[in-house]
Amino acid sequence: MSEVDTMVRFSPLRIPRIVRWHWNSSPKVSLNLIGPPSTVKSTFAALESARIAKEEGDKWFDWNRHAEAEKMAVTENPEGYHIFADIRALETDLGEQRLQDMMNGKDYITYKYALLFKAMSHPKAKGVLFFDEFNLAPNMLKQQFFKVVNDHSIGDIPISDGVLCMMAGNEAEQSRGVTEDPVPLVLRRGNYFIRPLNDQEFLDWFIAEGGHEYIVGYLKFKPDDVFRLEYDLPESVSQPCPRMWSFLSNLLKSNPHLSPHPEEGEAWSAVGMLAVGCIGPASARQFEAYVQSAQKVDLDALLRNPALIKQYEDNQRELSLVYAVIASVVERFRRDHKVIKPAFEMAMHLKRDSLGAFLLRSLKQVAGEDEFKKIGADDKMLPVETLRPALDRYAKFVFKSVVS
Repeated sequence: MSEVDTMVRFSPLRIPRIVRWHWNSSPKVSLNLIGPPSTVKSTFAALESARIAKEEGDKWFDWNRHAEAEKMAVTENPEGYHIFADIRALETDLGEQRLQDMMNGKDYITYKYALLFKAMSHPKAKGVLFFDEFNLAPNMLKQQFFKVVNDHSIGDIPISDGVLCMMAGNEAEQSRGVTEDPVPLVLRRGNYFIRPLNDQEFLDWFIAEGGHEYIVGYLKFKPDDVFRLEYDLPESVSQPCPRMWSFLSNLLKSNPHLSPHPEEGEAWSAVGMLAVGCIGPASARQFEAYVQSAQKVDLDALLRNPALIKQYEDNQRELSLVYAVIASVVERFRRDHKVIKPAFEMAMHLKRDSLGAFLLRSLKQVAGEDEFKKIGADDKMLPVETLRPALDRYAKFVFKSVVS
């Protein structure tokens, strides 16, 4: 009989609101996010931190991205800044938080503190102190975090009331070297278990962020490859997950002329080699084959005559190319909103509601809710005779209304 997982696990899309709720608390309650690698814990925490900064009229200051002189200036005068510091708990040894001042000239012990913690101790400091990969740290190091979590202080200096302390890590079976947190530490913070993004959640986010069109089409055709980790594979073998797909997307966009076809005598193409490095050989071979097929699509011809999409949908062997077409249309729309009219027409020529809904939903993700409504209200860009049939057919799948 298989073991039943009774753990309550939340979507990564809930991370921003969890961070926000803890930010709103007074005094601020520390929190911990637990989940598999590449569940975008740190990414969504950073995005919400930046959103909070914007709403409160502060400048978001990513501590890891600034030079010492800039850090010194913010440390001395943090007013008007929202500091986000993502540090690895494993790398934070005992001496990195504070060191005894051996030459203080006093008859009692004092300490010198790391610049970050000096900044976070300023009474006017605001931001998020984020200890990532927390449970990879050995228990001896974790002991120093009791005061951070419970007393909101580091050593004998208090952390500002405007700073939220949070942590993130993996479960024991999800990463080598994980140690369980001591129960007294667990019971001094909010603890939230996070599941991986499902394929629709990831694609909505990935499309809005400008993810590469070949990856969008491939993952819509092969949704199981959005997140497929095996924890007993040999070390250093890449596997498909949101972080690695994002890496591959950046590599492909930065090297747009790479071929998906192997050169004579070679086993892998340039695209395939990058895919092996990011998502592992099994998925890379399928992705390489998909890109080879996707490059055969004549997008301009399809935009001139959207009814041509039917020839791909009717051919089961070429069904994957429908996703390639949709991803390419969406990417073209990102650059030129005039594509909206043939895109809506194409959605009406598709027999499967799921395909048309994916196309229109993706356009909406790229444009954003308000801009999408604005485009829909422009009769020159999207005539009513094109808009209305799509609304009638897809409203329940994609949007309640595109026009006011």
